[in-house]
Amino acid sequence: MIHSTPRLRFAPSPTGPLHLGGARTAMYNWAAARALGGTFLLRIEDTDQARSTEASLRIILAGLRWLGIDWDEGPEQGGDYGPYFQMQRLHLYREAADRLLAEGHAYLCYCTPEEIEVGRKELEALKAGFSGYNRRCRSLSSEQRAAFERDGRKPNVRFKMPDARVMQVHDLVRGHVEVNTKELDDWVMLRPDGVPLYNFACVVDDIGMQITHVVRGEEHFLNGIKQRLLFEALGAECPLYAHIPLILNMEGKKLSKRDADTNMLDYRDKGFPAEAVFNYIALLGWGFSGDRDVFTRAEMVGAFKIEGIGKSGSKFDEEKLRWMCGEYVRHWTPAEFVQRARPWLADAVPTAAFTTHAAWLQNALACYQERVAILNELAAKVGWLFADPAMDEAAAKNLVKDPASKQWLAAYAEHLQNSNLPPSWPADRQGVDDVVHLPTKKDATAAACAFWTPSAIEHDCRAFTETLGVKFGHFVHPVRAALTGTDKGPGLFDVLFLLGKDTCVRRLRTAAT
Repeated sequence: MIHSTPRLRFAPSPTGPLHLGGARTAMYNWAAARALGGTFLLRIEDTDQARSTEASLRIILAGLRWLGIDWDEGPEQGGDYGPYFQMQRLHLYREAADRLLAEGHAYLCYCTPEEIEVGRKELEALKAGFSGYNRRCRSLSSEQRAAFERDGRKPNVRFKMPDARVMQVHDLVRGHVEVNTKELDDWVMLRPDGVPLYNFACVVDDIGMQITHVVRGEEHFLNGIKQRLLFEALGAECPLYAHIPLILNMEGKKLSKRDADTNMLDYRDKGFPAEAVFNYIALLGWGFSGDRDVFTRAEMVGAFKIEGIGKSGSKFDEEKLRWMCGEYVRHWTPAEFVQRARPWLADAVPTAAFTTHAAWLQNALACYQERVAILNELAAKVGWLFADPAMDEAAAKNLVKDPASKQWLAAYAEHLQNSNLPPSWPADRQGVDDVVHLPTKKDATAAACAFWTPSAIEHDCRAFTETLGVKFGHFVHPVRAALTGTDKGPGLFDVLFLLGKDTCVRRLRTAAT
């Protein structure tokens, strides 16, 4: 009898990383288990011994954990229904195969690959509409089997499919579907070495682990028909199946490595926020709300129903994923932003900035919290704070756009030399580092402040340009170019405040030469 408490599973093969499709499958099974108050288990289908590796297993587990998908039973967790690795369950597959052979639901097949191919071509020539295995060994006599074995042939075990039986199935996503078994092969269940194939091992494990619901990709739909028949032959109740559509690229074709990073850890290593990636993947076939795309894991669990998964393939849109990442980044506190960005800043930001000058660094990075979505973008943007920058093409044009711009820069350098601009990092910034956030436009603009705030700097700068007889809009572009090497980034007066007097004066004078 099937378990009274919902039990769902994710069953990856450790032959590669956790990819987008696998992550979504795991996520939907996890969310359904949590929503139904059931159990979510992880089973490792490692029967492909030539390709299965411990490294791939570690990557899969790390990818799931990064996304926040935890499991109640499985590797590193244990449970009452293990072992959770298929290669540790070979005796269970042998026992089930022997039972099916004894009850007439399976048979031994001694055909070589070459003989199978010849039989397939013969069926094709007959144009009978079926070109799979020709069932040559389905009705062998004991004498014929003995002769094959004397020749040293080692048999596979094949499942005996019913002849032309119309299967009426209900899928939680696809709805009512009819399939005729005449379209399906007598498929191999067990190899001569005792290693099971997917459909057989899957059913034996789902029975043994008392799985109640199976959510997986639509490419397994016909496998589901084979598996239903195997459940029936073994006298077990079939789980409820939900076969979900493929993830597509923007052209509506199956997503490939050319279209996106398919390895979850690639997103982690590039600085995509895990909760944003989780959020976005959840939407590739399921909708949280008609007016909200951003939600937490807990909110997903509260709203998730398997029947709510769509029937059509969803297009992976990296631009929307990046937008969603930005939504999450903007909701972090400034302190959290610094903490989470730090791994991507190790080569660009001196260690002392995170310790002695932590408040100043928080101010600096806060200028970019609205401007980045992926954390690995940050290092290239903040380099001008710590080293004299190379000038990009747009900045170089701004620097010479007006013939008098270098004279302006020299004059402004002299003006700042005598100002109350804060000292430069990493000089002593006592007093400035007490400022947790950059001052706003509402702050005092009086030059009598101990240190000028950005608003005070702007007030002074506008007055200075008037004394020069220069339009303010023309003046700021070469100044920004000289100080940052680019025409993008924080407001100019935040730049001046963060760089401090000595650095600003030096860079302005250098650009003026």
